[in-house]
Amino acid sequence: MRRCAVYAVLCLLFACNLAAQDQRISYENHTAYLTEILAHTSSNSGKDIHFIGWLLNTSQLNFPKGHSLNLSLALTHGGEPSANIVGDLQTFSNLEAGFNYGFFEVYYQYKQGDFWVKLGQVDINTDFLVSRNGLLFTHSSFGIDAVAAMNVPAPTYPVTGFSLTTQIPITELVRIKAGIFDGQFAMPRNNYLGINWALNEKEGLIYVLEPRFQLFKNRLVQKVGFYYHSGTFTDYTPGANTTTDGLSGLYLVSDLMLLQWQEKKKLSLFAQYNLTVKQKASLLDYYLGLGMKIDNLVNSSRPNALGMAVAHAKVNTEYGNLADGLASETVLEINFKQEVDDWLSLQPYFHYIGMNEIRRPMKNPVVLALRAYIEF
Repeated sequence: MRRCAVYAVLCLLFACNLAAQDQRISYENHTAYLTEILAHTSSNSGKDIHFIGWLLNTSQLNFPKGHSLNLSLALTHGGEPSANIVGDLQTFSNLEAGFNYGFFEVYYQYKQGDFWVKLGQVDINTDFLVSRNGLLFTHSSFGIDAVAAMNVPAPTYPVTGFSLTTQIPITELVRIKAGIFDGQFAMPRNNYLGINWALNEKEGLIYVLEPRFQLFKNRLVQKVGFYYHSGTFTDYTPGANTTTDGLSGLYLVSDLMLLQWQEKKKLSLFAQYNLTVKQKASLLDYYLGLGMKIDNLVNSSRPNALGMAVAHAKVNTEYGNLADGLASETVLEINFKQEVDDWLSLQPYFHYIGMNEIRRPMKNPVVLALRAYIEF
């Protein structure tokens, strides 16, 4: 794994040397730091206040005729209050990852117009299962939904996986994205995020197909997706004590621009739905997310956005595969993001986490946080 990482860095350095000799080759570098301080009201033992963050440096080497090499280096820090204290199902902060460092996305891309193809180690949520309006929100499920994140080992923040992906434009209003991913993302070793492009037959592959339609004069973007993991999964049928091959899901992602007034003010809606196909191998039955975003509601010289959304995950209780006896979880998020300067945006947010338990009542925690987006 480390040898692959060394090769990738050497290739990038070699390409940078070529860039210095050829003016037709351009180099771009960007660094961003997302960080937040949060407090929660969970009654479980542990710290109530946490400071977490994600430092990301991305480099892009652009060659003539649409070719590019892309490298991202990442550092995540802070505790894991969702996993270790609050115990919520869907992970309330999409920055939570503990301490990790190393490589994030490393890939080659060819792009001409709306057509592109990528080969390398990427985050599945960069191109698939993503809502444009959902990107405003801080809860994990509004990025990649809980069914895709929990039922299969999807390569998504902070880990990535080897893949071959493409986008094919059919018409001006219809595009199809397709991808094949390693069935197991690159596992961190001693907190190091390495490069691993080796495939393993037992781990299988993830196949994704996502047609996208632009409707109603581009006001609605509708994605209809399907994924299939060919690996081996636990059969949760009571008393089965065996495994089963393959697990798949169907999903919908909708982004609708509903109203626009005073040039920059607009109201947008989004919806997410993911349904598992094989229940006996699934932790979750389905996920449903709904939300709204209002751009520039507050008069300001800089952009701002107000968001409110609900995420609901239904646990597969028929097979009793979650030991805590959780039947479902519903999360409400309200946030407001304001750009302060070209390099800084601030976003206070509120989460209410409703836990529907089968056997014992549990305090439904509240999360209050202030997030900062810093660009260098």
